[in-house]
Amino acid sequence: MRHPFFCLAAGAAVVTMLAGCATYRPAPVDPVATRAQWQARRLDDPALAAQLRPWLPARDQGQWPPARYGRAELVLAAFALNPDVAEARAHLAEASAAVQTAGVRANPTLGLALERYTQAQAGSAPWLWGLSTDFLLDGGLRRRLRVQLASQGVRGARLDYAGKLWSVRSAVRDALEQQWIARRQETLAARTVAAATALELAARQRVALGEDAPQVALLAVQTLAQARSEEAAATQRAASARAQLARAIGVPISAVQGLDLRWDDFDRPAAPPTARLDTLADHALLVRSDLERALVDYADRETELHQQVHAQYPQLSLGPGYTYDHGIRKLTFNASLSLPVFNQNQGPIAEARARREAAAAHVRAVQADIASAIDAARSRLAAALPALAAARAGEQAAVRARDQAEHAFKLGAIDRAALLDARLAALATNQSALTALDAAWQAEAALEDALRTPLDPTEAALRPAVGDRP
Repeated sequence: MRHPFFCLAAGAAVVTMLAGCATYRPAPVDPVATRAQWQARRLDDPALAAQLRPWLPARDQGQWPPARYGRAELVLAAFALNPDVAEARAHLAEASAAVQTAGVRANPTLGLALERYTQAQAGSAPWLWGLSTDFLLDGGLRRRLRVQLASQGVRGARLDYAGKLWSVRSAVRDALEQQWIARRQETLAARTVAAATALELAARQRVALGEDAPQVALLAVQTLAQARSEEAAATQRAASARAQLARAIGVPISAVQGLDLRWDDFDRPAAPPTARLDTLADHALLVRSDLERALVDYADRETELHQQVHAQYPQLSLGPGYTYDHGIRKLTFNASLSLPVFNQNQGPIAEARARREAAAAHVRAVQADIASAIDAARSRLAAALPALAAARAGEQAAVRARDQAEHAFKLGAIDRAALLDARLAALATNQSALTALDAAWQAEAALEDALRTPLDPTEAALRPAVGDRP
């Protein structure tokens, strides 16, 4: 019986390899199908309702779709529907799979050698053949470092996922705020156009009667043109805000048209208490997701340096084999060892050490950016709120002046042109107050982005669910 052990071993290895093989199943992406799926997305989809119901605020008693959509409801819908969130989730799964790859042991190699002896003696076998194997002793610290690096990649992917969730949350908030501002601007613009049209007509009449110079009518025409331009800009801003909101949520524009939006305290922006801001700022300076991401990158560079330092030491491979040499059976045993003769991996070690230093510098730079962003946002909000109060005081004064003009017109003390001027002045201060309100909410948004924490209590209640799939 010839070479039974190696024949059985080779056969068993082949059977085991074939039994453990995965099968390939194609999964093509059809743009036509994905476009149809995108166009069919709706916020009142029953499947979405079942998915989101456990995460809804208690005030809605877990009902979906809600009667009115606030920030919390729109953010939850975006977490479930936004394609960028889905892509980040897929990258997280990809990083998790890499841990399995890092933990597997290297497969051995099997070699076959054949040789025919053309002048074989009578009765001797003309063939020489042999089996050789190679087992790389790749374990211990090398394998642990690979697994550690892959595990850090998972942590980094989780932080990237959290960062994408915040980006989507921020986009929803900004789009909703722009939607509210644009709606009010449209209303003010329509009222301003109506008043400017009446003023232009009155000015033409007075000029025709010789009561005013032609320049008065020209100024009225310019006022009307400016009002119409602002009305067009407000309409365009509203359309842009709808498109921005739809993209942030992850639905077509048709799905957000006609939504009953809610923002209960929109007219009352306020700065959080100083003590709370200090606590949130300290927390952001230690655990904000981009800072944690920089720390993970530093840990990666640290592990890579450890790998390169360990790579300077010899690596051993073992290769038992079998040879049938013209009727003679031989068992062989080979061993190979890499020798650090010409270099001790100094170049890769120096590169890895430099990359580690660069990663450490990046951590310090990110932390400095966070501190600067928080300070700037706090100062911006602190300046925006008094500016809003001043704009509203001017708005109230203009409204009082308009009311006085209305009363004086009824008494015949002023003409219609003066009344229309007072109305336009009041509308202008309304617009100024709305601009100041927009600036205040933009300042609060900048502060939220700097802290990476929602300041709205209802939206902040969603934070425990940020890391989970809704």
